[in-house]
Amino acid sequence: MMDELFTKPQRRHIKELNIVPILDMLTVIIFFLLMSTSFMEYTKLTLPPSATATVSSAAKIPPLNPKILMVKDGEDLKITLIWGGDKPGEQTQRVGAGRPNDMRLNIIRTTVEMTESFAKKYPKEKTVQMGAGARVAYQDLISLMDGVRDTLPDIVLISYGEAEARSRGRKAVN
Repeated sequence: MMDELFTKPQRRHIKELNIVPILDMLTVIIFFLLMSTSFMEYTKLTLPPSATATVSSAAKIPPLNPKILMVKDGEDLKITLIWGGDKPGEQTQRVGAGRPNDMRLNIIRTTVEMTESFAKKYPKEKTVQMGAGARVAYQDLISLMDGVRDTLPDIVLISYGEAEARSRGRKAVN
């Protein structure tokens, strides 16, 4: 009995809590919280107060917007140069089929003549939109570009649908 007085009473066995995964999770959460608060400022959008603008000149001259289009017309190619502005105009020439190298040179020569006469009327214009029909060979399009680039160096390609529509005498629908 005496022994029982001096022995330690049995305590419950308590498992120690492993806090390493909890600390890892808190570290990650704190990192994302800090990062998200710094991005909050970038999502705010401050707009200036609205204002109205007055137009001083109601009659503004429309842009020239020149286009050179090439479509297949039977065995020949039809090259058309169209422009707008206050004096819209159009030039059309046919290039006959022949040997492949002759066709290339004829396209270049015809295009150079057309663009040079256009450049004499509008010397400040340097941009042209260019399109070829669906049945036009890629080499013919390259020849067209070669003929245009000296006179009008800024070339923008447009869809073949517009070239086809213009060849039928109507405007393309976007």
